[in-house]
Amino acid sequence: MIPKVYLGVEWIGVERTLSGYEPPQECGASVIFLGIARSAPDDGGVLELHYEAFPEMAIKVMQVIREETLEKFSVTEVFIHHRLGVVKVTEPSFMVLVFGRHREETFRACRYAVDEVKKRVPIWKKEVFQDGTYRWVQGA
Repeated sequence: MIPKVYLGVEWIGVERTLSGYEPPQECGASVIFLGIARSAPDDGGVLELHYEAFPEMAIKVMQVIREETLEKFSVTEVFIHHRLGVVKVTEPSFMVLVFGRHREETFRACRYAVDEVKKRVPIWKKEVFQDGTYRWVQGA
């Protein structure tokens, strides 16, 4: 069974999540957000990201955000997954997958969940650069 809220080093991914969930018949939309590690010139040549968290607190906050999203937007299901550990550039680190009856509330619900995770969940990111230096990045 795929967890609705997940925080860990394993990447469950979209395909496994979709294959482990059958949406109800009234569901007419799904929206997927993937946060992918990137390296852009304005970032200074990031090689990889290192994610750390206070897992007990992070999972609780993620569960609260999931429940808020379900209630506020009347969507049918929400999955929130975030990786910990080392994530190389081009690899996904964060996924929000929302199922709903119609596209409008499903898009809004996905955006809400992404933004709230970025604001509220105690996950820290260290950017490691190609020259071996690094910096810690504060959340939103």
